[in-house]
Amino acid sequence: MKVQIEVGKGIQCDGIEIMFGDSISSVVKAVGEVDKYEDNYYFYESSLLVHVDSNKCIDEIEIRTDEEHSHVVMLNGTNIFSEMKDVVIELIVRLNQSPVEDELGTYEAKRIGLAYSFSMTDEKIEEMISEAKEEGTYEEMKEEIEADIKRAKYLQTISIRKTK
Repeated sequence: MKVQIEVGKGIQCDGIEIMFGDSISSVVKAVGEVDKYEDNYYFYESSLLVHVDSNKCIDEIEIRTDEEHSHVVMLNGTNIFSEMKDVVIELIVRLNQSPVEDELGTYEAKRIGLAYSFSMTDEKIEEMISEAKEEGTYEEMKEEIEADIKRAKYLQTISIRKTK
């Protein structure tokens, strides 16, 4: 899946334009395979979520990374799913001029309509390691812990919202 984020407007996904205010039926027709739950439409094996309002018009788009990190998601010339956490945060801070992080590790760049998260915060990783060491399971869990640490270095999810 190749995506170009158009801040405040929507995305281009594999050559298909998905813009805020557009009818979801046009996206379903263009993309094809879809799973639906309430007001959420899932495409590309749930890597792309499109939320609609009461008029069935697109009002939010969410992109999730896949296990293979095969998605190319471009923002301002940078593939944000292949860059490390610090690079992504710096880029969005520059575009937005001040992200906010909540206690769950979700950042919100309201001015440009982006919300983004990583799989785990640094604090959560430290807590996981400490608990494993205290419980005496660190060595047997080491491979899983290292995989979690690696995964946490890269963007997991980005939501694109219409800006005012």
